[in-house]
Amino acid sequence: MKDFPNLSIEEAAFYLRPALPQTNEGYEAFIHTILGFYAVHGRQFIWRETSEPYRVLLSEVMLQQTQTSRVIPKYELFLSLWPTFKELSEAPLDQLLYNWKGLGYNRRALNLRKSAMASERWGWSLPKEQAELLSLPGVGKATAAAIGAFSYQQRTIYLETNIRRVLLHCFYPDQEGVKDKELEPLLAHLVQMVEDPKQWYYALMDFGVLLKSLTPNANVRSAHYTKQAKFENSNRQIRGQLIHLLADTGAKEQDQVIALLSHFEQERVLYCLEQLEKEGFVEEMEGTYRIAKA
Repeated sequence: MKDFPNLSIEEAAFYLRPALPQTNEGYEAFIHTILGFYAVHGRQFIWRETSEPYRVLLSEVMLQQTQTSRVIPKYELFLSLWPTFKELSEAPLDQLLYNWKGLGYNRRALNLRKSAMASERWGWSLPKEQAELLSLPGVGKATAAAIGAFSYQQRTIYLETNIRRVLLHCFYPDQEGVKDKELEPLLAHLVQMVEDPKQWYYALMDFGVLLKSLTPNANVRSAHYTKQAKFENSNRQIRGQLIHLLADTGAKEQDQVIALLSHFEQERVLYCLEQLEKEGFVEEMEGTYRIAKA
């Protein structure tokens, strides 16, 4: 168990208790187990040591569908290059995408920069109100809830993939097609029973990581579960290669782009270029493509 090197199989088995009843006694036993595990085996990350909204948002965006081992060096790099919202808002898009390389899902980087620009209205910070946070590009319910809990100690409903896995494993062991609207009231009740919502959610996430390494994925029983599409030879792979080609080596004529990505069908390359242009990643001038300057 690489995420918890000091945890023995015997100790892990202790934490993997049978399903719990949804009663006050069950909730109290659940909280005791989760916080007890975290007190001894909780993971330490630099982004857990801050409540600064910029750093919280940066970590949340980077961690979406990305392993923590890949995020750590990128998080530190971004803070060294652009330590505040204001500086990130002024980052050239080609530099931003170049340094994002390795994290995948480049749209997250674009939305992060747009959110940095939008933060000027709040004095280069972020608001406490969930509705206002949800107005930011790429910020959904989970990210907004994370900012509320980790920056402002709010008892938000932070339902992300590891936390969903814990709730399904512990309270819905035999149920299929469980909807988030069933889990959210449970999570809202539990967060009211703990003293520190920030530490509570860190503990739940770490317990979810433990479950992932030891048990079948309970998330497949979520009504919202979808298997990730294959990356190899996908349009997502073409888009990523186009962005990194232009960010790493500069502007290219259309024929050059097609030649350099000749392992993909020409029609697909041109389609992805067109989509990237529409989304604001790429701009075209007289047949030459480059990362957008705006």
